Amino acid sequence: MMDKTTQVIDVLSMGYGTVPRSVMSDRKLTVEAKAIYAYFAACIGAGDTSFPTVGEISKDLNMGKDRFQKHKKKLIEKGYLTIRKDTAANGRYSTDVYVIQERVANG
Repeated sequence: MMDKTTQVIDVLSMGYGTVPRSVMSDRKLTVEAKAIYAYFAACIGAGDTSFPTVGEISKDLNMGKDRFQKHKKKLIEKGYLTIRKDTAANGRYSTDVYVIQERVANG
């Protein structure tokens, strides 16, 4: 039984994503890289087209920006993640769009 101070939240209300087992079982990926992948999958699953900043993602995952960049780089090197740079109307760089790849090279 819940006491009067307990709040119930809908953990799916902010969106959720699907994480392929092949990503989770890739022993060449660190636990940090897998967490980053799952984070992006949750954002994409929520229908987000814009992502939080690196600072916000780092805070959410409780890791420093350098650590985040290091493990994100591994996802890119393995082909699980690509980054598309969007431009604003004035033609200047605007935001990074993270794209989870459905197919990656084996090896």
